[in-house]
Amino acid sequence: MNIEELKTIFEESDYVSWKGDSALQGLKIISGYFPNRTVLEGADHDIIYSVDAEDLIEAGLTEEHAIELSKLNWMIYDDYCMACYV
Repeated sequence: MNIEELKTIFEESDYVSWKGDSALQGLKIISGYFPNRTVLEGADHDIIYSVDAEDLIEAGLTEEHAIELSKLNWMIYDDYCMACYV
């Protein structure tokens, strides 16, 4: 997968659905690719920021997990980092 394919998954997702804490569920997916790294890298009033999208892809992000992140309402923020509104 490359960054354009990931962006397409997020742009074409028309089905956002989750139960529970979507931010936490997404962080759990992302942390699986970075077991020895902090994946919650920042926060503002209503959004959290995680790892660089390119780093996640290089770590082996699967299409299945990309789709799941999309359904959990995750996004690529400012064209580079993974983020989720809370």
